Amino acid sequence: MAAKQFIEALNQPSNDSFAFTCKGFDLIMCVGTLPSRHDATLLGSLSTSDSKLVYLFTMEDQALVEKSAFFSRYEVGAEEGVLALLAKSFLLHVKLPEAIKNYFEELDEGYISAESNLGEEEIEEIEALYEEATNVLLVLGDDVIRHSRAANIAHLAGLIAKHGKAKLLVVGSTPEMMVASKQERVLEEIADLKSYDGVVVYQCPMISKEEENFLIGSAQFQMAAKVQNGDKITVAINQEVYPRTFVRDDSLKGVIALMPCAKADSSYPYHVVKIVKAEVQ
Repeated sequence: MAAKQFIEALNQPSNDSFAFTCKGFDLIMCVGTLPSRHDATLLGSLSTSDSKLVYLFTMEDQALVEKSAFFSRYEVGAEEGVLALLAKSFLLHVKLPEAIKNYFEELDEGYISAESNLGEEEIEEIEALYEEATNVLLVLGDDVIRHSRAANIAHLAGLIAKHGKAKLLVVGSTPEMMVASKQERVLEEIADLKSYDGVVVYQCPMISKEEENFLIGSAQFQMAAKVQNGDKITVAINQEVYPRTFVRDDSLKGVIALMPCAKADSSYPYHVVKIVKAEVQ
């Protein structure tokens, strides 16, 4: 789902729900974005802001983790569950339309929490920060826009803005892209989490031209993929094969490698891949 469709699906009654800067907020919550790769301006704003930061992502962005009042890694693909847990938590004491109230009452949050790797105590910590704050910004990144469940994710995030006290910043959006909508949308059940067992890479924007030749991973990824720093490899994603050089980066944590690309397609950027060492000639 493209950014414009995602913004429509947020279903906000007016453009006042949207923000394009991090200024003026005392709590910023980021979901589904790696700012050091996706948006240098956003990264700069978050790094220098006095706001408290809640950062939720599949891996650490070293530039933000130390700055964060709260950081947690969720499972690849779990963005829909994460937004459902946040929406239920934030809107628990708010008067909601009957259909939405019933939806959250029936939500199997124990199962979703276990699947997404965002625990009940962590949700309580985030909720406490939300309750303390006066002006809240919810930053929604590339991963939620390109998720196969983007429409329902947008609906859940939209409820937080519509019935709670958060404004929405969609990474990469402009004022011209904003649209108000008063359609009544039906919330869907949270889909079962797709399995990402195996060697996983994250296709992301490249910082320099030479990065398009690299697969960048942590020591943990190096062990999982059975590769060494400097190895010439091929990375197979579906039917496509990419020649790369593995580069170990000790600032990275976890078992997801960065695969910088000149231009990413519109699909969800995580892929279970097959890595083969190139034969020495």
